[in-house]
Amino acid sequence: MIETRALGFSLTDAISQFVESRIGSVLGHFGHRVLKVTVRLEDVNAGRGGIDKRCSIVAAIRRRGVVAVEAVRDDLYSAIQEAAARIRRSVSRQVTQHVGKERSDPQRPGAMVAH
Repeated sequence: MIETRALGFSLTDAISQFVESRIGSVLGHFGHRVLKVTVRLEDVNAGRGGIDKRCSIVAAIRRRGVVAVEAVRDDLYSAIQEAAARIRRSVSRQVTQHVGKERSDPQRPGAMVAH
């Protein structure tokens, strides 16, 4: 489930579809591990110029807690792209750490433990 919010501007269908596509693409292979994703888009300077488009992404991961990233760029689509890449790396890291801990747990049947 992906929830998209816009602060300081109206969320268009094109932006919403772009967010759904990018987030779905980068987190899709994590399947049931990602419970919910919230994407917050913000126009920081509201027309005053500068690097002012922020994309914040928070992903809730089953049994691993929450991962949050953000990216700020002068173009909203670039901010979304960068934040999506960052959330993919962060979620991957969390899921990989979790699997690694499970495999080395000596209490778990079939654990791969080096002796």
